[in-house]
Amino acid sequence: MRNLQRALDALGIPCQTDCDLKKHSSFRIGGCADLGIFPQNREQLTKVLTLIRASEIPYLVIGKGSNVVFSDEGFTGAVIFTEGCRKMTREGDEILADAGVPLVRLATYALESSLGGAEFLHGIPGSLGGAVFMNAGAYGSSVSDVCICSEYFDSDTETVITLRGEAQRFSVRSSIYTDHPQWVILGARLALTPADPAEIRAKMEELASRRRTSQPLELPSAGSVFKRPVGNYAGKLIEDCGLKGYRIGDAEVSVKHAGFIVNRGNASAADVRRLVEHIRKTVLTQAGVTLECEIRFL
Repeated sequence: MRNLQRALDALGIPCQTDCDLKKHSSFRIGGCADLGIFPQNREQLTKVLTLIRASEIPYLVIGKGSNVVFSDEGFTGAVIFTEGCRKMTREGDEILADAGVPLVRLATYALESSLGGAEFLHGIPGSLGGAVFMNAGAYGSSVSDVCICSEYFDSDTETVITLRGEAQRFSVRSSIYTDHPQWVILGARLALTPADPAEIRAKMEELASRRRTSQPLELPSAGSVFKRPVGNYAGKLIEDCGLKGYRIGDAEVSVKHAGFIVNRGNASAADVRRLVEHIRKTVLTQAGVTLECEIRFL
């Protein structure tokens, strides 16, 4: 680990020992990682991945930590955060953006460029890399609607590869990347549509209002806990089972939206995991539906 730190220092890549993962989680849950690494652009990110492979140190790659639950014990190894990789450029009606670009900023950039189609991203608290990884979406739209290609670094071969169209294998909250953890997303190209900025802004404000009304944005969470079951809604199933407000430790089924688990103060990853399993068991018993997790336990 010390050799890795020295190499990172020589390259001017920020890193931190005993990195508190709780500070990098929208859930505000998690222990410490041996090392947190913060590349500031995609070139630094690929250098970090090459160094990590050579050092054989276990690692994770994380965006904004908005859809994950870090372990209470932390992580033995290095956690690489892509949040510093934020370059965006417009090319005609397309936007090319790095993996660390926050979705809120991406939607705003599209607005400033008079390009419509990215409005649904505005209220999603993650980054582009994570959004491509899980085909993030909201209110009837998803990343697969606009992402025409994505670039990744293959840690096995140390090469940068572009996947286009159907090769990305987008499906409900999934993509080809979920099956290939050694492929680290570097960025993506989004195809949008010229539109009136006033109309784009109005749609963004409408969606933001709907989120404030229906989602527990005032408390730490990891967003929707479960994928939407075919022909139903996870939140409705959970509410119908009488689980709104059900609590284990400081992890609670939101009273505002049963599809969310919120941190009431000092929830642990163990609390969240136990609550998730209780919800799944209850919904399966009462409704005959098996809920599949959308959030990732790391």
